[in-house]
Amino acid sequence: MNHETIGKTYPPVVYEVGREKIQEYARATLQDNPLYSEPEFAALSRYGTIVAPPSFVAVYCGEMFNQLFYDEELGIDLPRIVHGEQEFKFRKVVRSGDIITSVAKIVDVFSKQSDSGVTHEFGVLKSESKNQHGQMVCEGIWTVIQRGVEG
Repeated sequence: MNHETIGKTYPPVVYEVGREKIQEYARATLQDNPLYSEPEFAALSRYGTIVAPPSFVAVYCGEMFNQLFYDEELGIDLPRIVHGEQEFKFRKVVRSGDIITSVAKIVDVFSKQSDSGVTHEFGVLKSESKNQHGQMVCEGIWTVIQRGVEG
């Protein structure tokens, strides 16, 4: 990965949150909270509609990762990428009907050598996602690892 891309910001990605997408995601991830799946129940809640589970951040930030993965300047070798870690600060609940705009910035690119002498590359991305009211819904730190090649 190109270390000179530190500080690069990607164009905003806009995602309209649909009720059906939340319901599908909840089923696929085996989440049975009725706030995620039952419109009648959710309508009577303080949210007034279906809401997304916190991990739905992976959906509305999904296209943001395509910008990173296919950025020729950054130079990721996609087949060698593995998930490193992630950290989130959730601010506002994401509701069905929200329009989420996410912006990503590369905050670090560094190398580490393993005990076996293989050098791995680490890319750290910061994301900020806001709803249509300009309210922060989630801040994320995402780390990807590009596995090195044994000599």
